[in-house]
Amino acid sequence: MKKIFLKTFGCQMNLRDSEFVMGLLLDKGFRKADSIEAADVVIFNSCSVRKHAEERLFSNIGDLAGLKKNRPGLIIGLMGCTAQSYKDQALERAPLLDFVCGTGNESDLPKLISDILKDGCRIVAADKINAKKIEVLPAYRTGAFKSFVSIGEGCDNFCSYCIVPYVRGRERSRDARDIIREVEDLARRGFKEITLLGQNVNSYSGGFAKLLGKLNSIKGIERIRFMTSHPKDASIELFKAMRDLDKVCEHLHLPLQSGSDRILKLMNRKYTREKYLKLVEGYREILPGGSLTTDIIAGFPSETEKDFKDTVKVMEEARFDSAFTFKYSARPPAKASRLKDNVSDAIKEKRLKTIIDLQCRISEENNRALAGRTVEVLVDGHGSKDPRKLTGRTRTNKVVVFNGSADFIGKIVNVRIGSVTSYALRGRIV
Repeated sequence: MKKIFLKTFGCQMNLRDSEFVMGLLLDKGFRKADSIEAADVVIFNSCSVRKHAEERLFSNIGDLAGLKKNRPGLIIGLMGCTAQSYKDQALERAPLLDFVCGTGNESDLPKLISDILKDGCRIVAADKINAKKIEVLPAYRTGAFKSFVSIGEGCDNFCSYCIVPYVRGRERSRDARDIIREVEDLARRGFKEITLLGQNVNSYSGGFAKLLGKLNSIKGIERIRFMTSHPKDASIELFKAMRDLDKVCEHLHLPLQSGSDRILKLMNRKYTREKYLKLVEGYREILPGGSLTTDIIAGFPSETEKDFKDTVKVMEEARFDSAFTFKYSARPPAKASRLKDNVSDAIKEKRLKTIIDLQCRISEENNRALAGRTVEVLVDGHGSKDPRKLTGRTRTNKVVVFNGSADFIGKIVNVRIGSVTSYALRGRIV
């Protein structure tokens, strides 16, 4: 009855993978540890899309040197995108590691750990990157009423800055029957909201709008979200499905990355600034109350001041509700890593601050339009800053803070908005 502690860095896909692995291990007789200190096995699941996340990961592993010295039997492992990227080299960079498990080998983890417990060997398993995941779905979920559901794995886009195709493999879609079966099971267990995950949900092999229609008919599920939509595949058909299917939430995450056609071409994004803005226009016409969020990279190789100003102009025109913003960092073997990284860190920082400040202003202006209105909120839990408050999200994925008892957690309530900031709405239950 060994105890497992699993720490996750990265995106929603990583979170779902960690949940899947923990479920597999629990089903095999392992137990969940409440802390690293109480664990017999510590697993790190890390994204490698950003260099900063990778550096934090190896720092966290190194911090366990003292614990490992005092407890030589402690097993430390690495899974996820970083594991797939480094493979054997991870054991050299982090000598404390006992195993490395790639993105296609998660189902093997119970056996890998059992083998290490038995033989004391170090193991690298990263040979199934393009394998279809098994459809054995453990019951374990981290939440009680909201859950992630993967609809596919991998990516065929090969954006020049992105490592995902190299660490997640080529695009594979799950069978719609398996997805429906999983969501029906969640509905029976009382889950109200699902978020469909894929590197590009729009390229789902059976037709993404068609899949949304099937899931929309499942009784018990009240909200359906999804991410991420690649602009080259986003369509008016999708926007109409979002409008017409009552359970599909009015929130679209549509990564821009850059507003410069020259940089977009270097990024291999396969759309232009004009096409992106036409998509935004179509989305606003079909879902006038919908929210729009995005991703933006500052300081891509050779980005000039004009290129950057083009990005700022698109932000001002699209008026995103929020944006994930990043400084460019080279991620070998992605193609852009072979370009000269000739934008200084100081300029990257300056441009990043400019777009963050701009986005904060636009977000607050957008949120002000909701003051005095009543919005539907699924209550997530207590506030992180003030445990006396409750927090939840609107259908458009905006954070709402309000007074209320714990009895409301997991329920949908109506909240009248009184004040706003750039990142949250504040109100009272009506």
